[in-house]
Amino acid sequence: MAVPLTTIFSWFEKGDTPTQDQFQQTFSSFRHLEEKIKIDEVAGLPEAFQKTLSAETFTDHLNDESAHNSVLAKLNASNLTPANIDQWKEKLKINLAATIDGAGETGNVYTKQQIGEIVNMFQAKDNEMLEAIETINELLASDDVNLDKIQEIVDYIKENRQQIELIKETLISGSSDDKIRLLGSYSNWGAVTYQNQFNDLVYGKIQRVEEEVASEKITYEQRVRGDSVIKHDLDTLSFVIDAYDIVTMFTVPLKVRRIDTKSIEVLFDSIPPNIIQLTIKKI
Repeated sequence: MAVPLTTIFSWFEKGDTPTQDQFQQTFSSFRHLEEKIKIDEVAGLPEAFQKTLSAETFTDHLNDESAHNSVLAKLNASNLTPANIDQWKEKLKINLAATIDGAGETGNVYTKQQIGEIVNMFQAKDNEMLEAIETINELLASDDVNLDKIQEIVDYIKENRQQIELIKETLISGSSDDKIRLLGSYSNWGAVTYQNQFNDLVYGKIQRVEEEVASEKITYEQRVRGDSVIKHDLDTLSFVIDAYDIVTMFTVPLKVRRIDTKSIEVLFDSIPPNIIQLTIKKI
């Protein structure tokens, strides 16, 4: 039985001579390092253990995939609802992420292959349009100041539609000129008596216009991705320039600085997102 400390202290006061029994009781009142302390000898420890889980229960909880299922996400996210997924996206700032078609769902952006197909389609249409524009330019472009005589031909056609139909019949059937009757006055063209003479005059004038157009280059085309210096062969400072986006087909605003008669500099307000088609036409 342990002796209270106050009693032990009284045995070792100044002038005392402790006995063998007192020494034995003193050391017996303390626990030796080699002596193990029992659980039931620790105050409050047995009661504390009554409030803890068993090792088996704790292990079962760790291995339970459905533990806290209502508040924690599983590793494979299988217990997340669509609302939970939207909330995660919003929190992670990925709710506006781009997605492509796949797994039976429609994405919100095109794949590279789809974009390539669209660009190829626009490119084909663009080439068709450029060819049509080139044809029109070749028909319309001329430095002939008397080109208004073409209007005389147009006026003649409007006024003599029936005569034109007779010309067609003549060409098809090979009949003579006797059915053709000229209307109007063409004093500036000289004496015109028969339709064949009139046709020769018209053909000659149109041929001269075509020869003049073909003898001098009046347009130059080039594609750019941004500010550029364009080298052309129009040999002029007088021209008009058209610029448009080959994908959206919208006209693009730009600034033009003439460097010399065979080169210009084009400047854009901002870097174009797509290739820009430039067409320079001499005037």
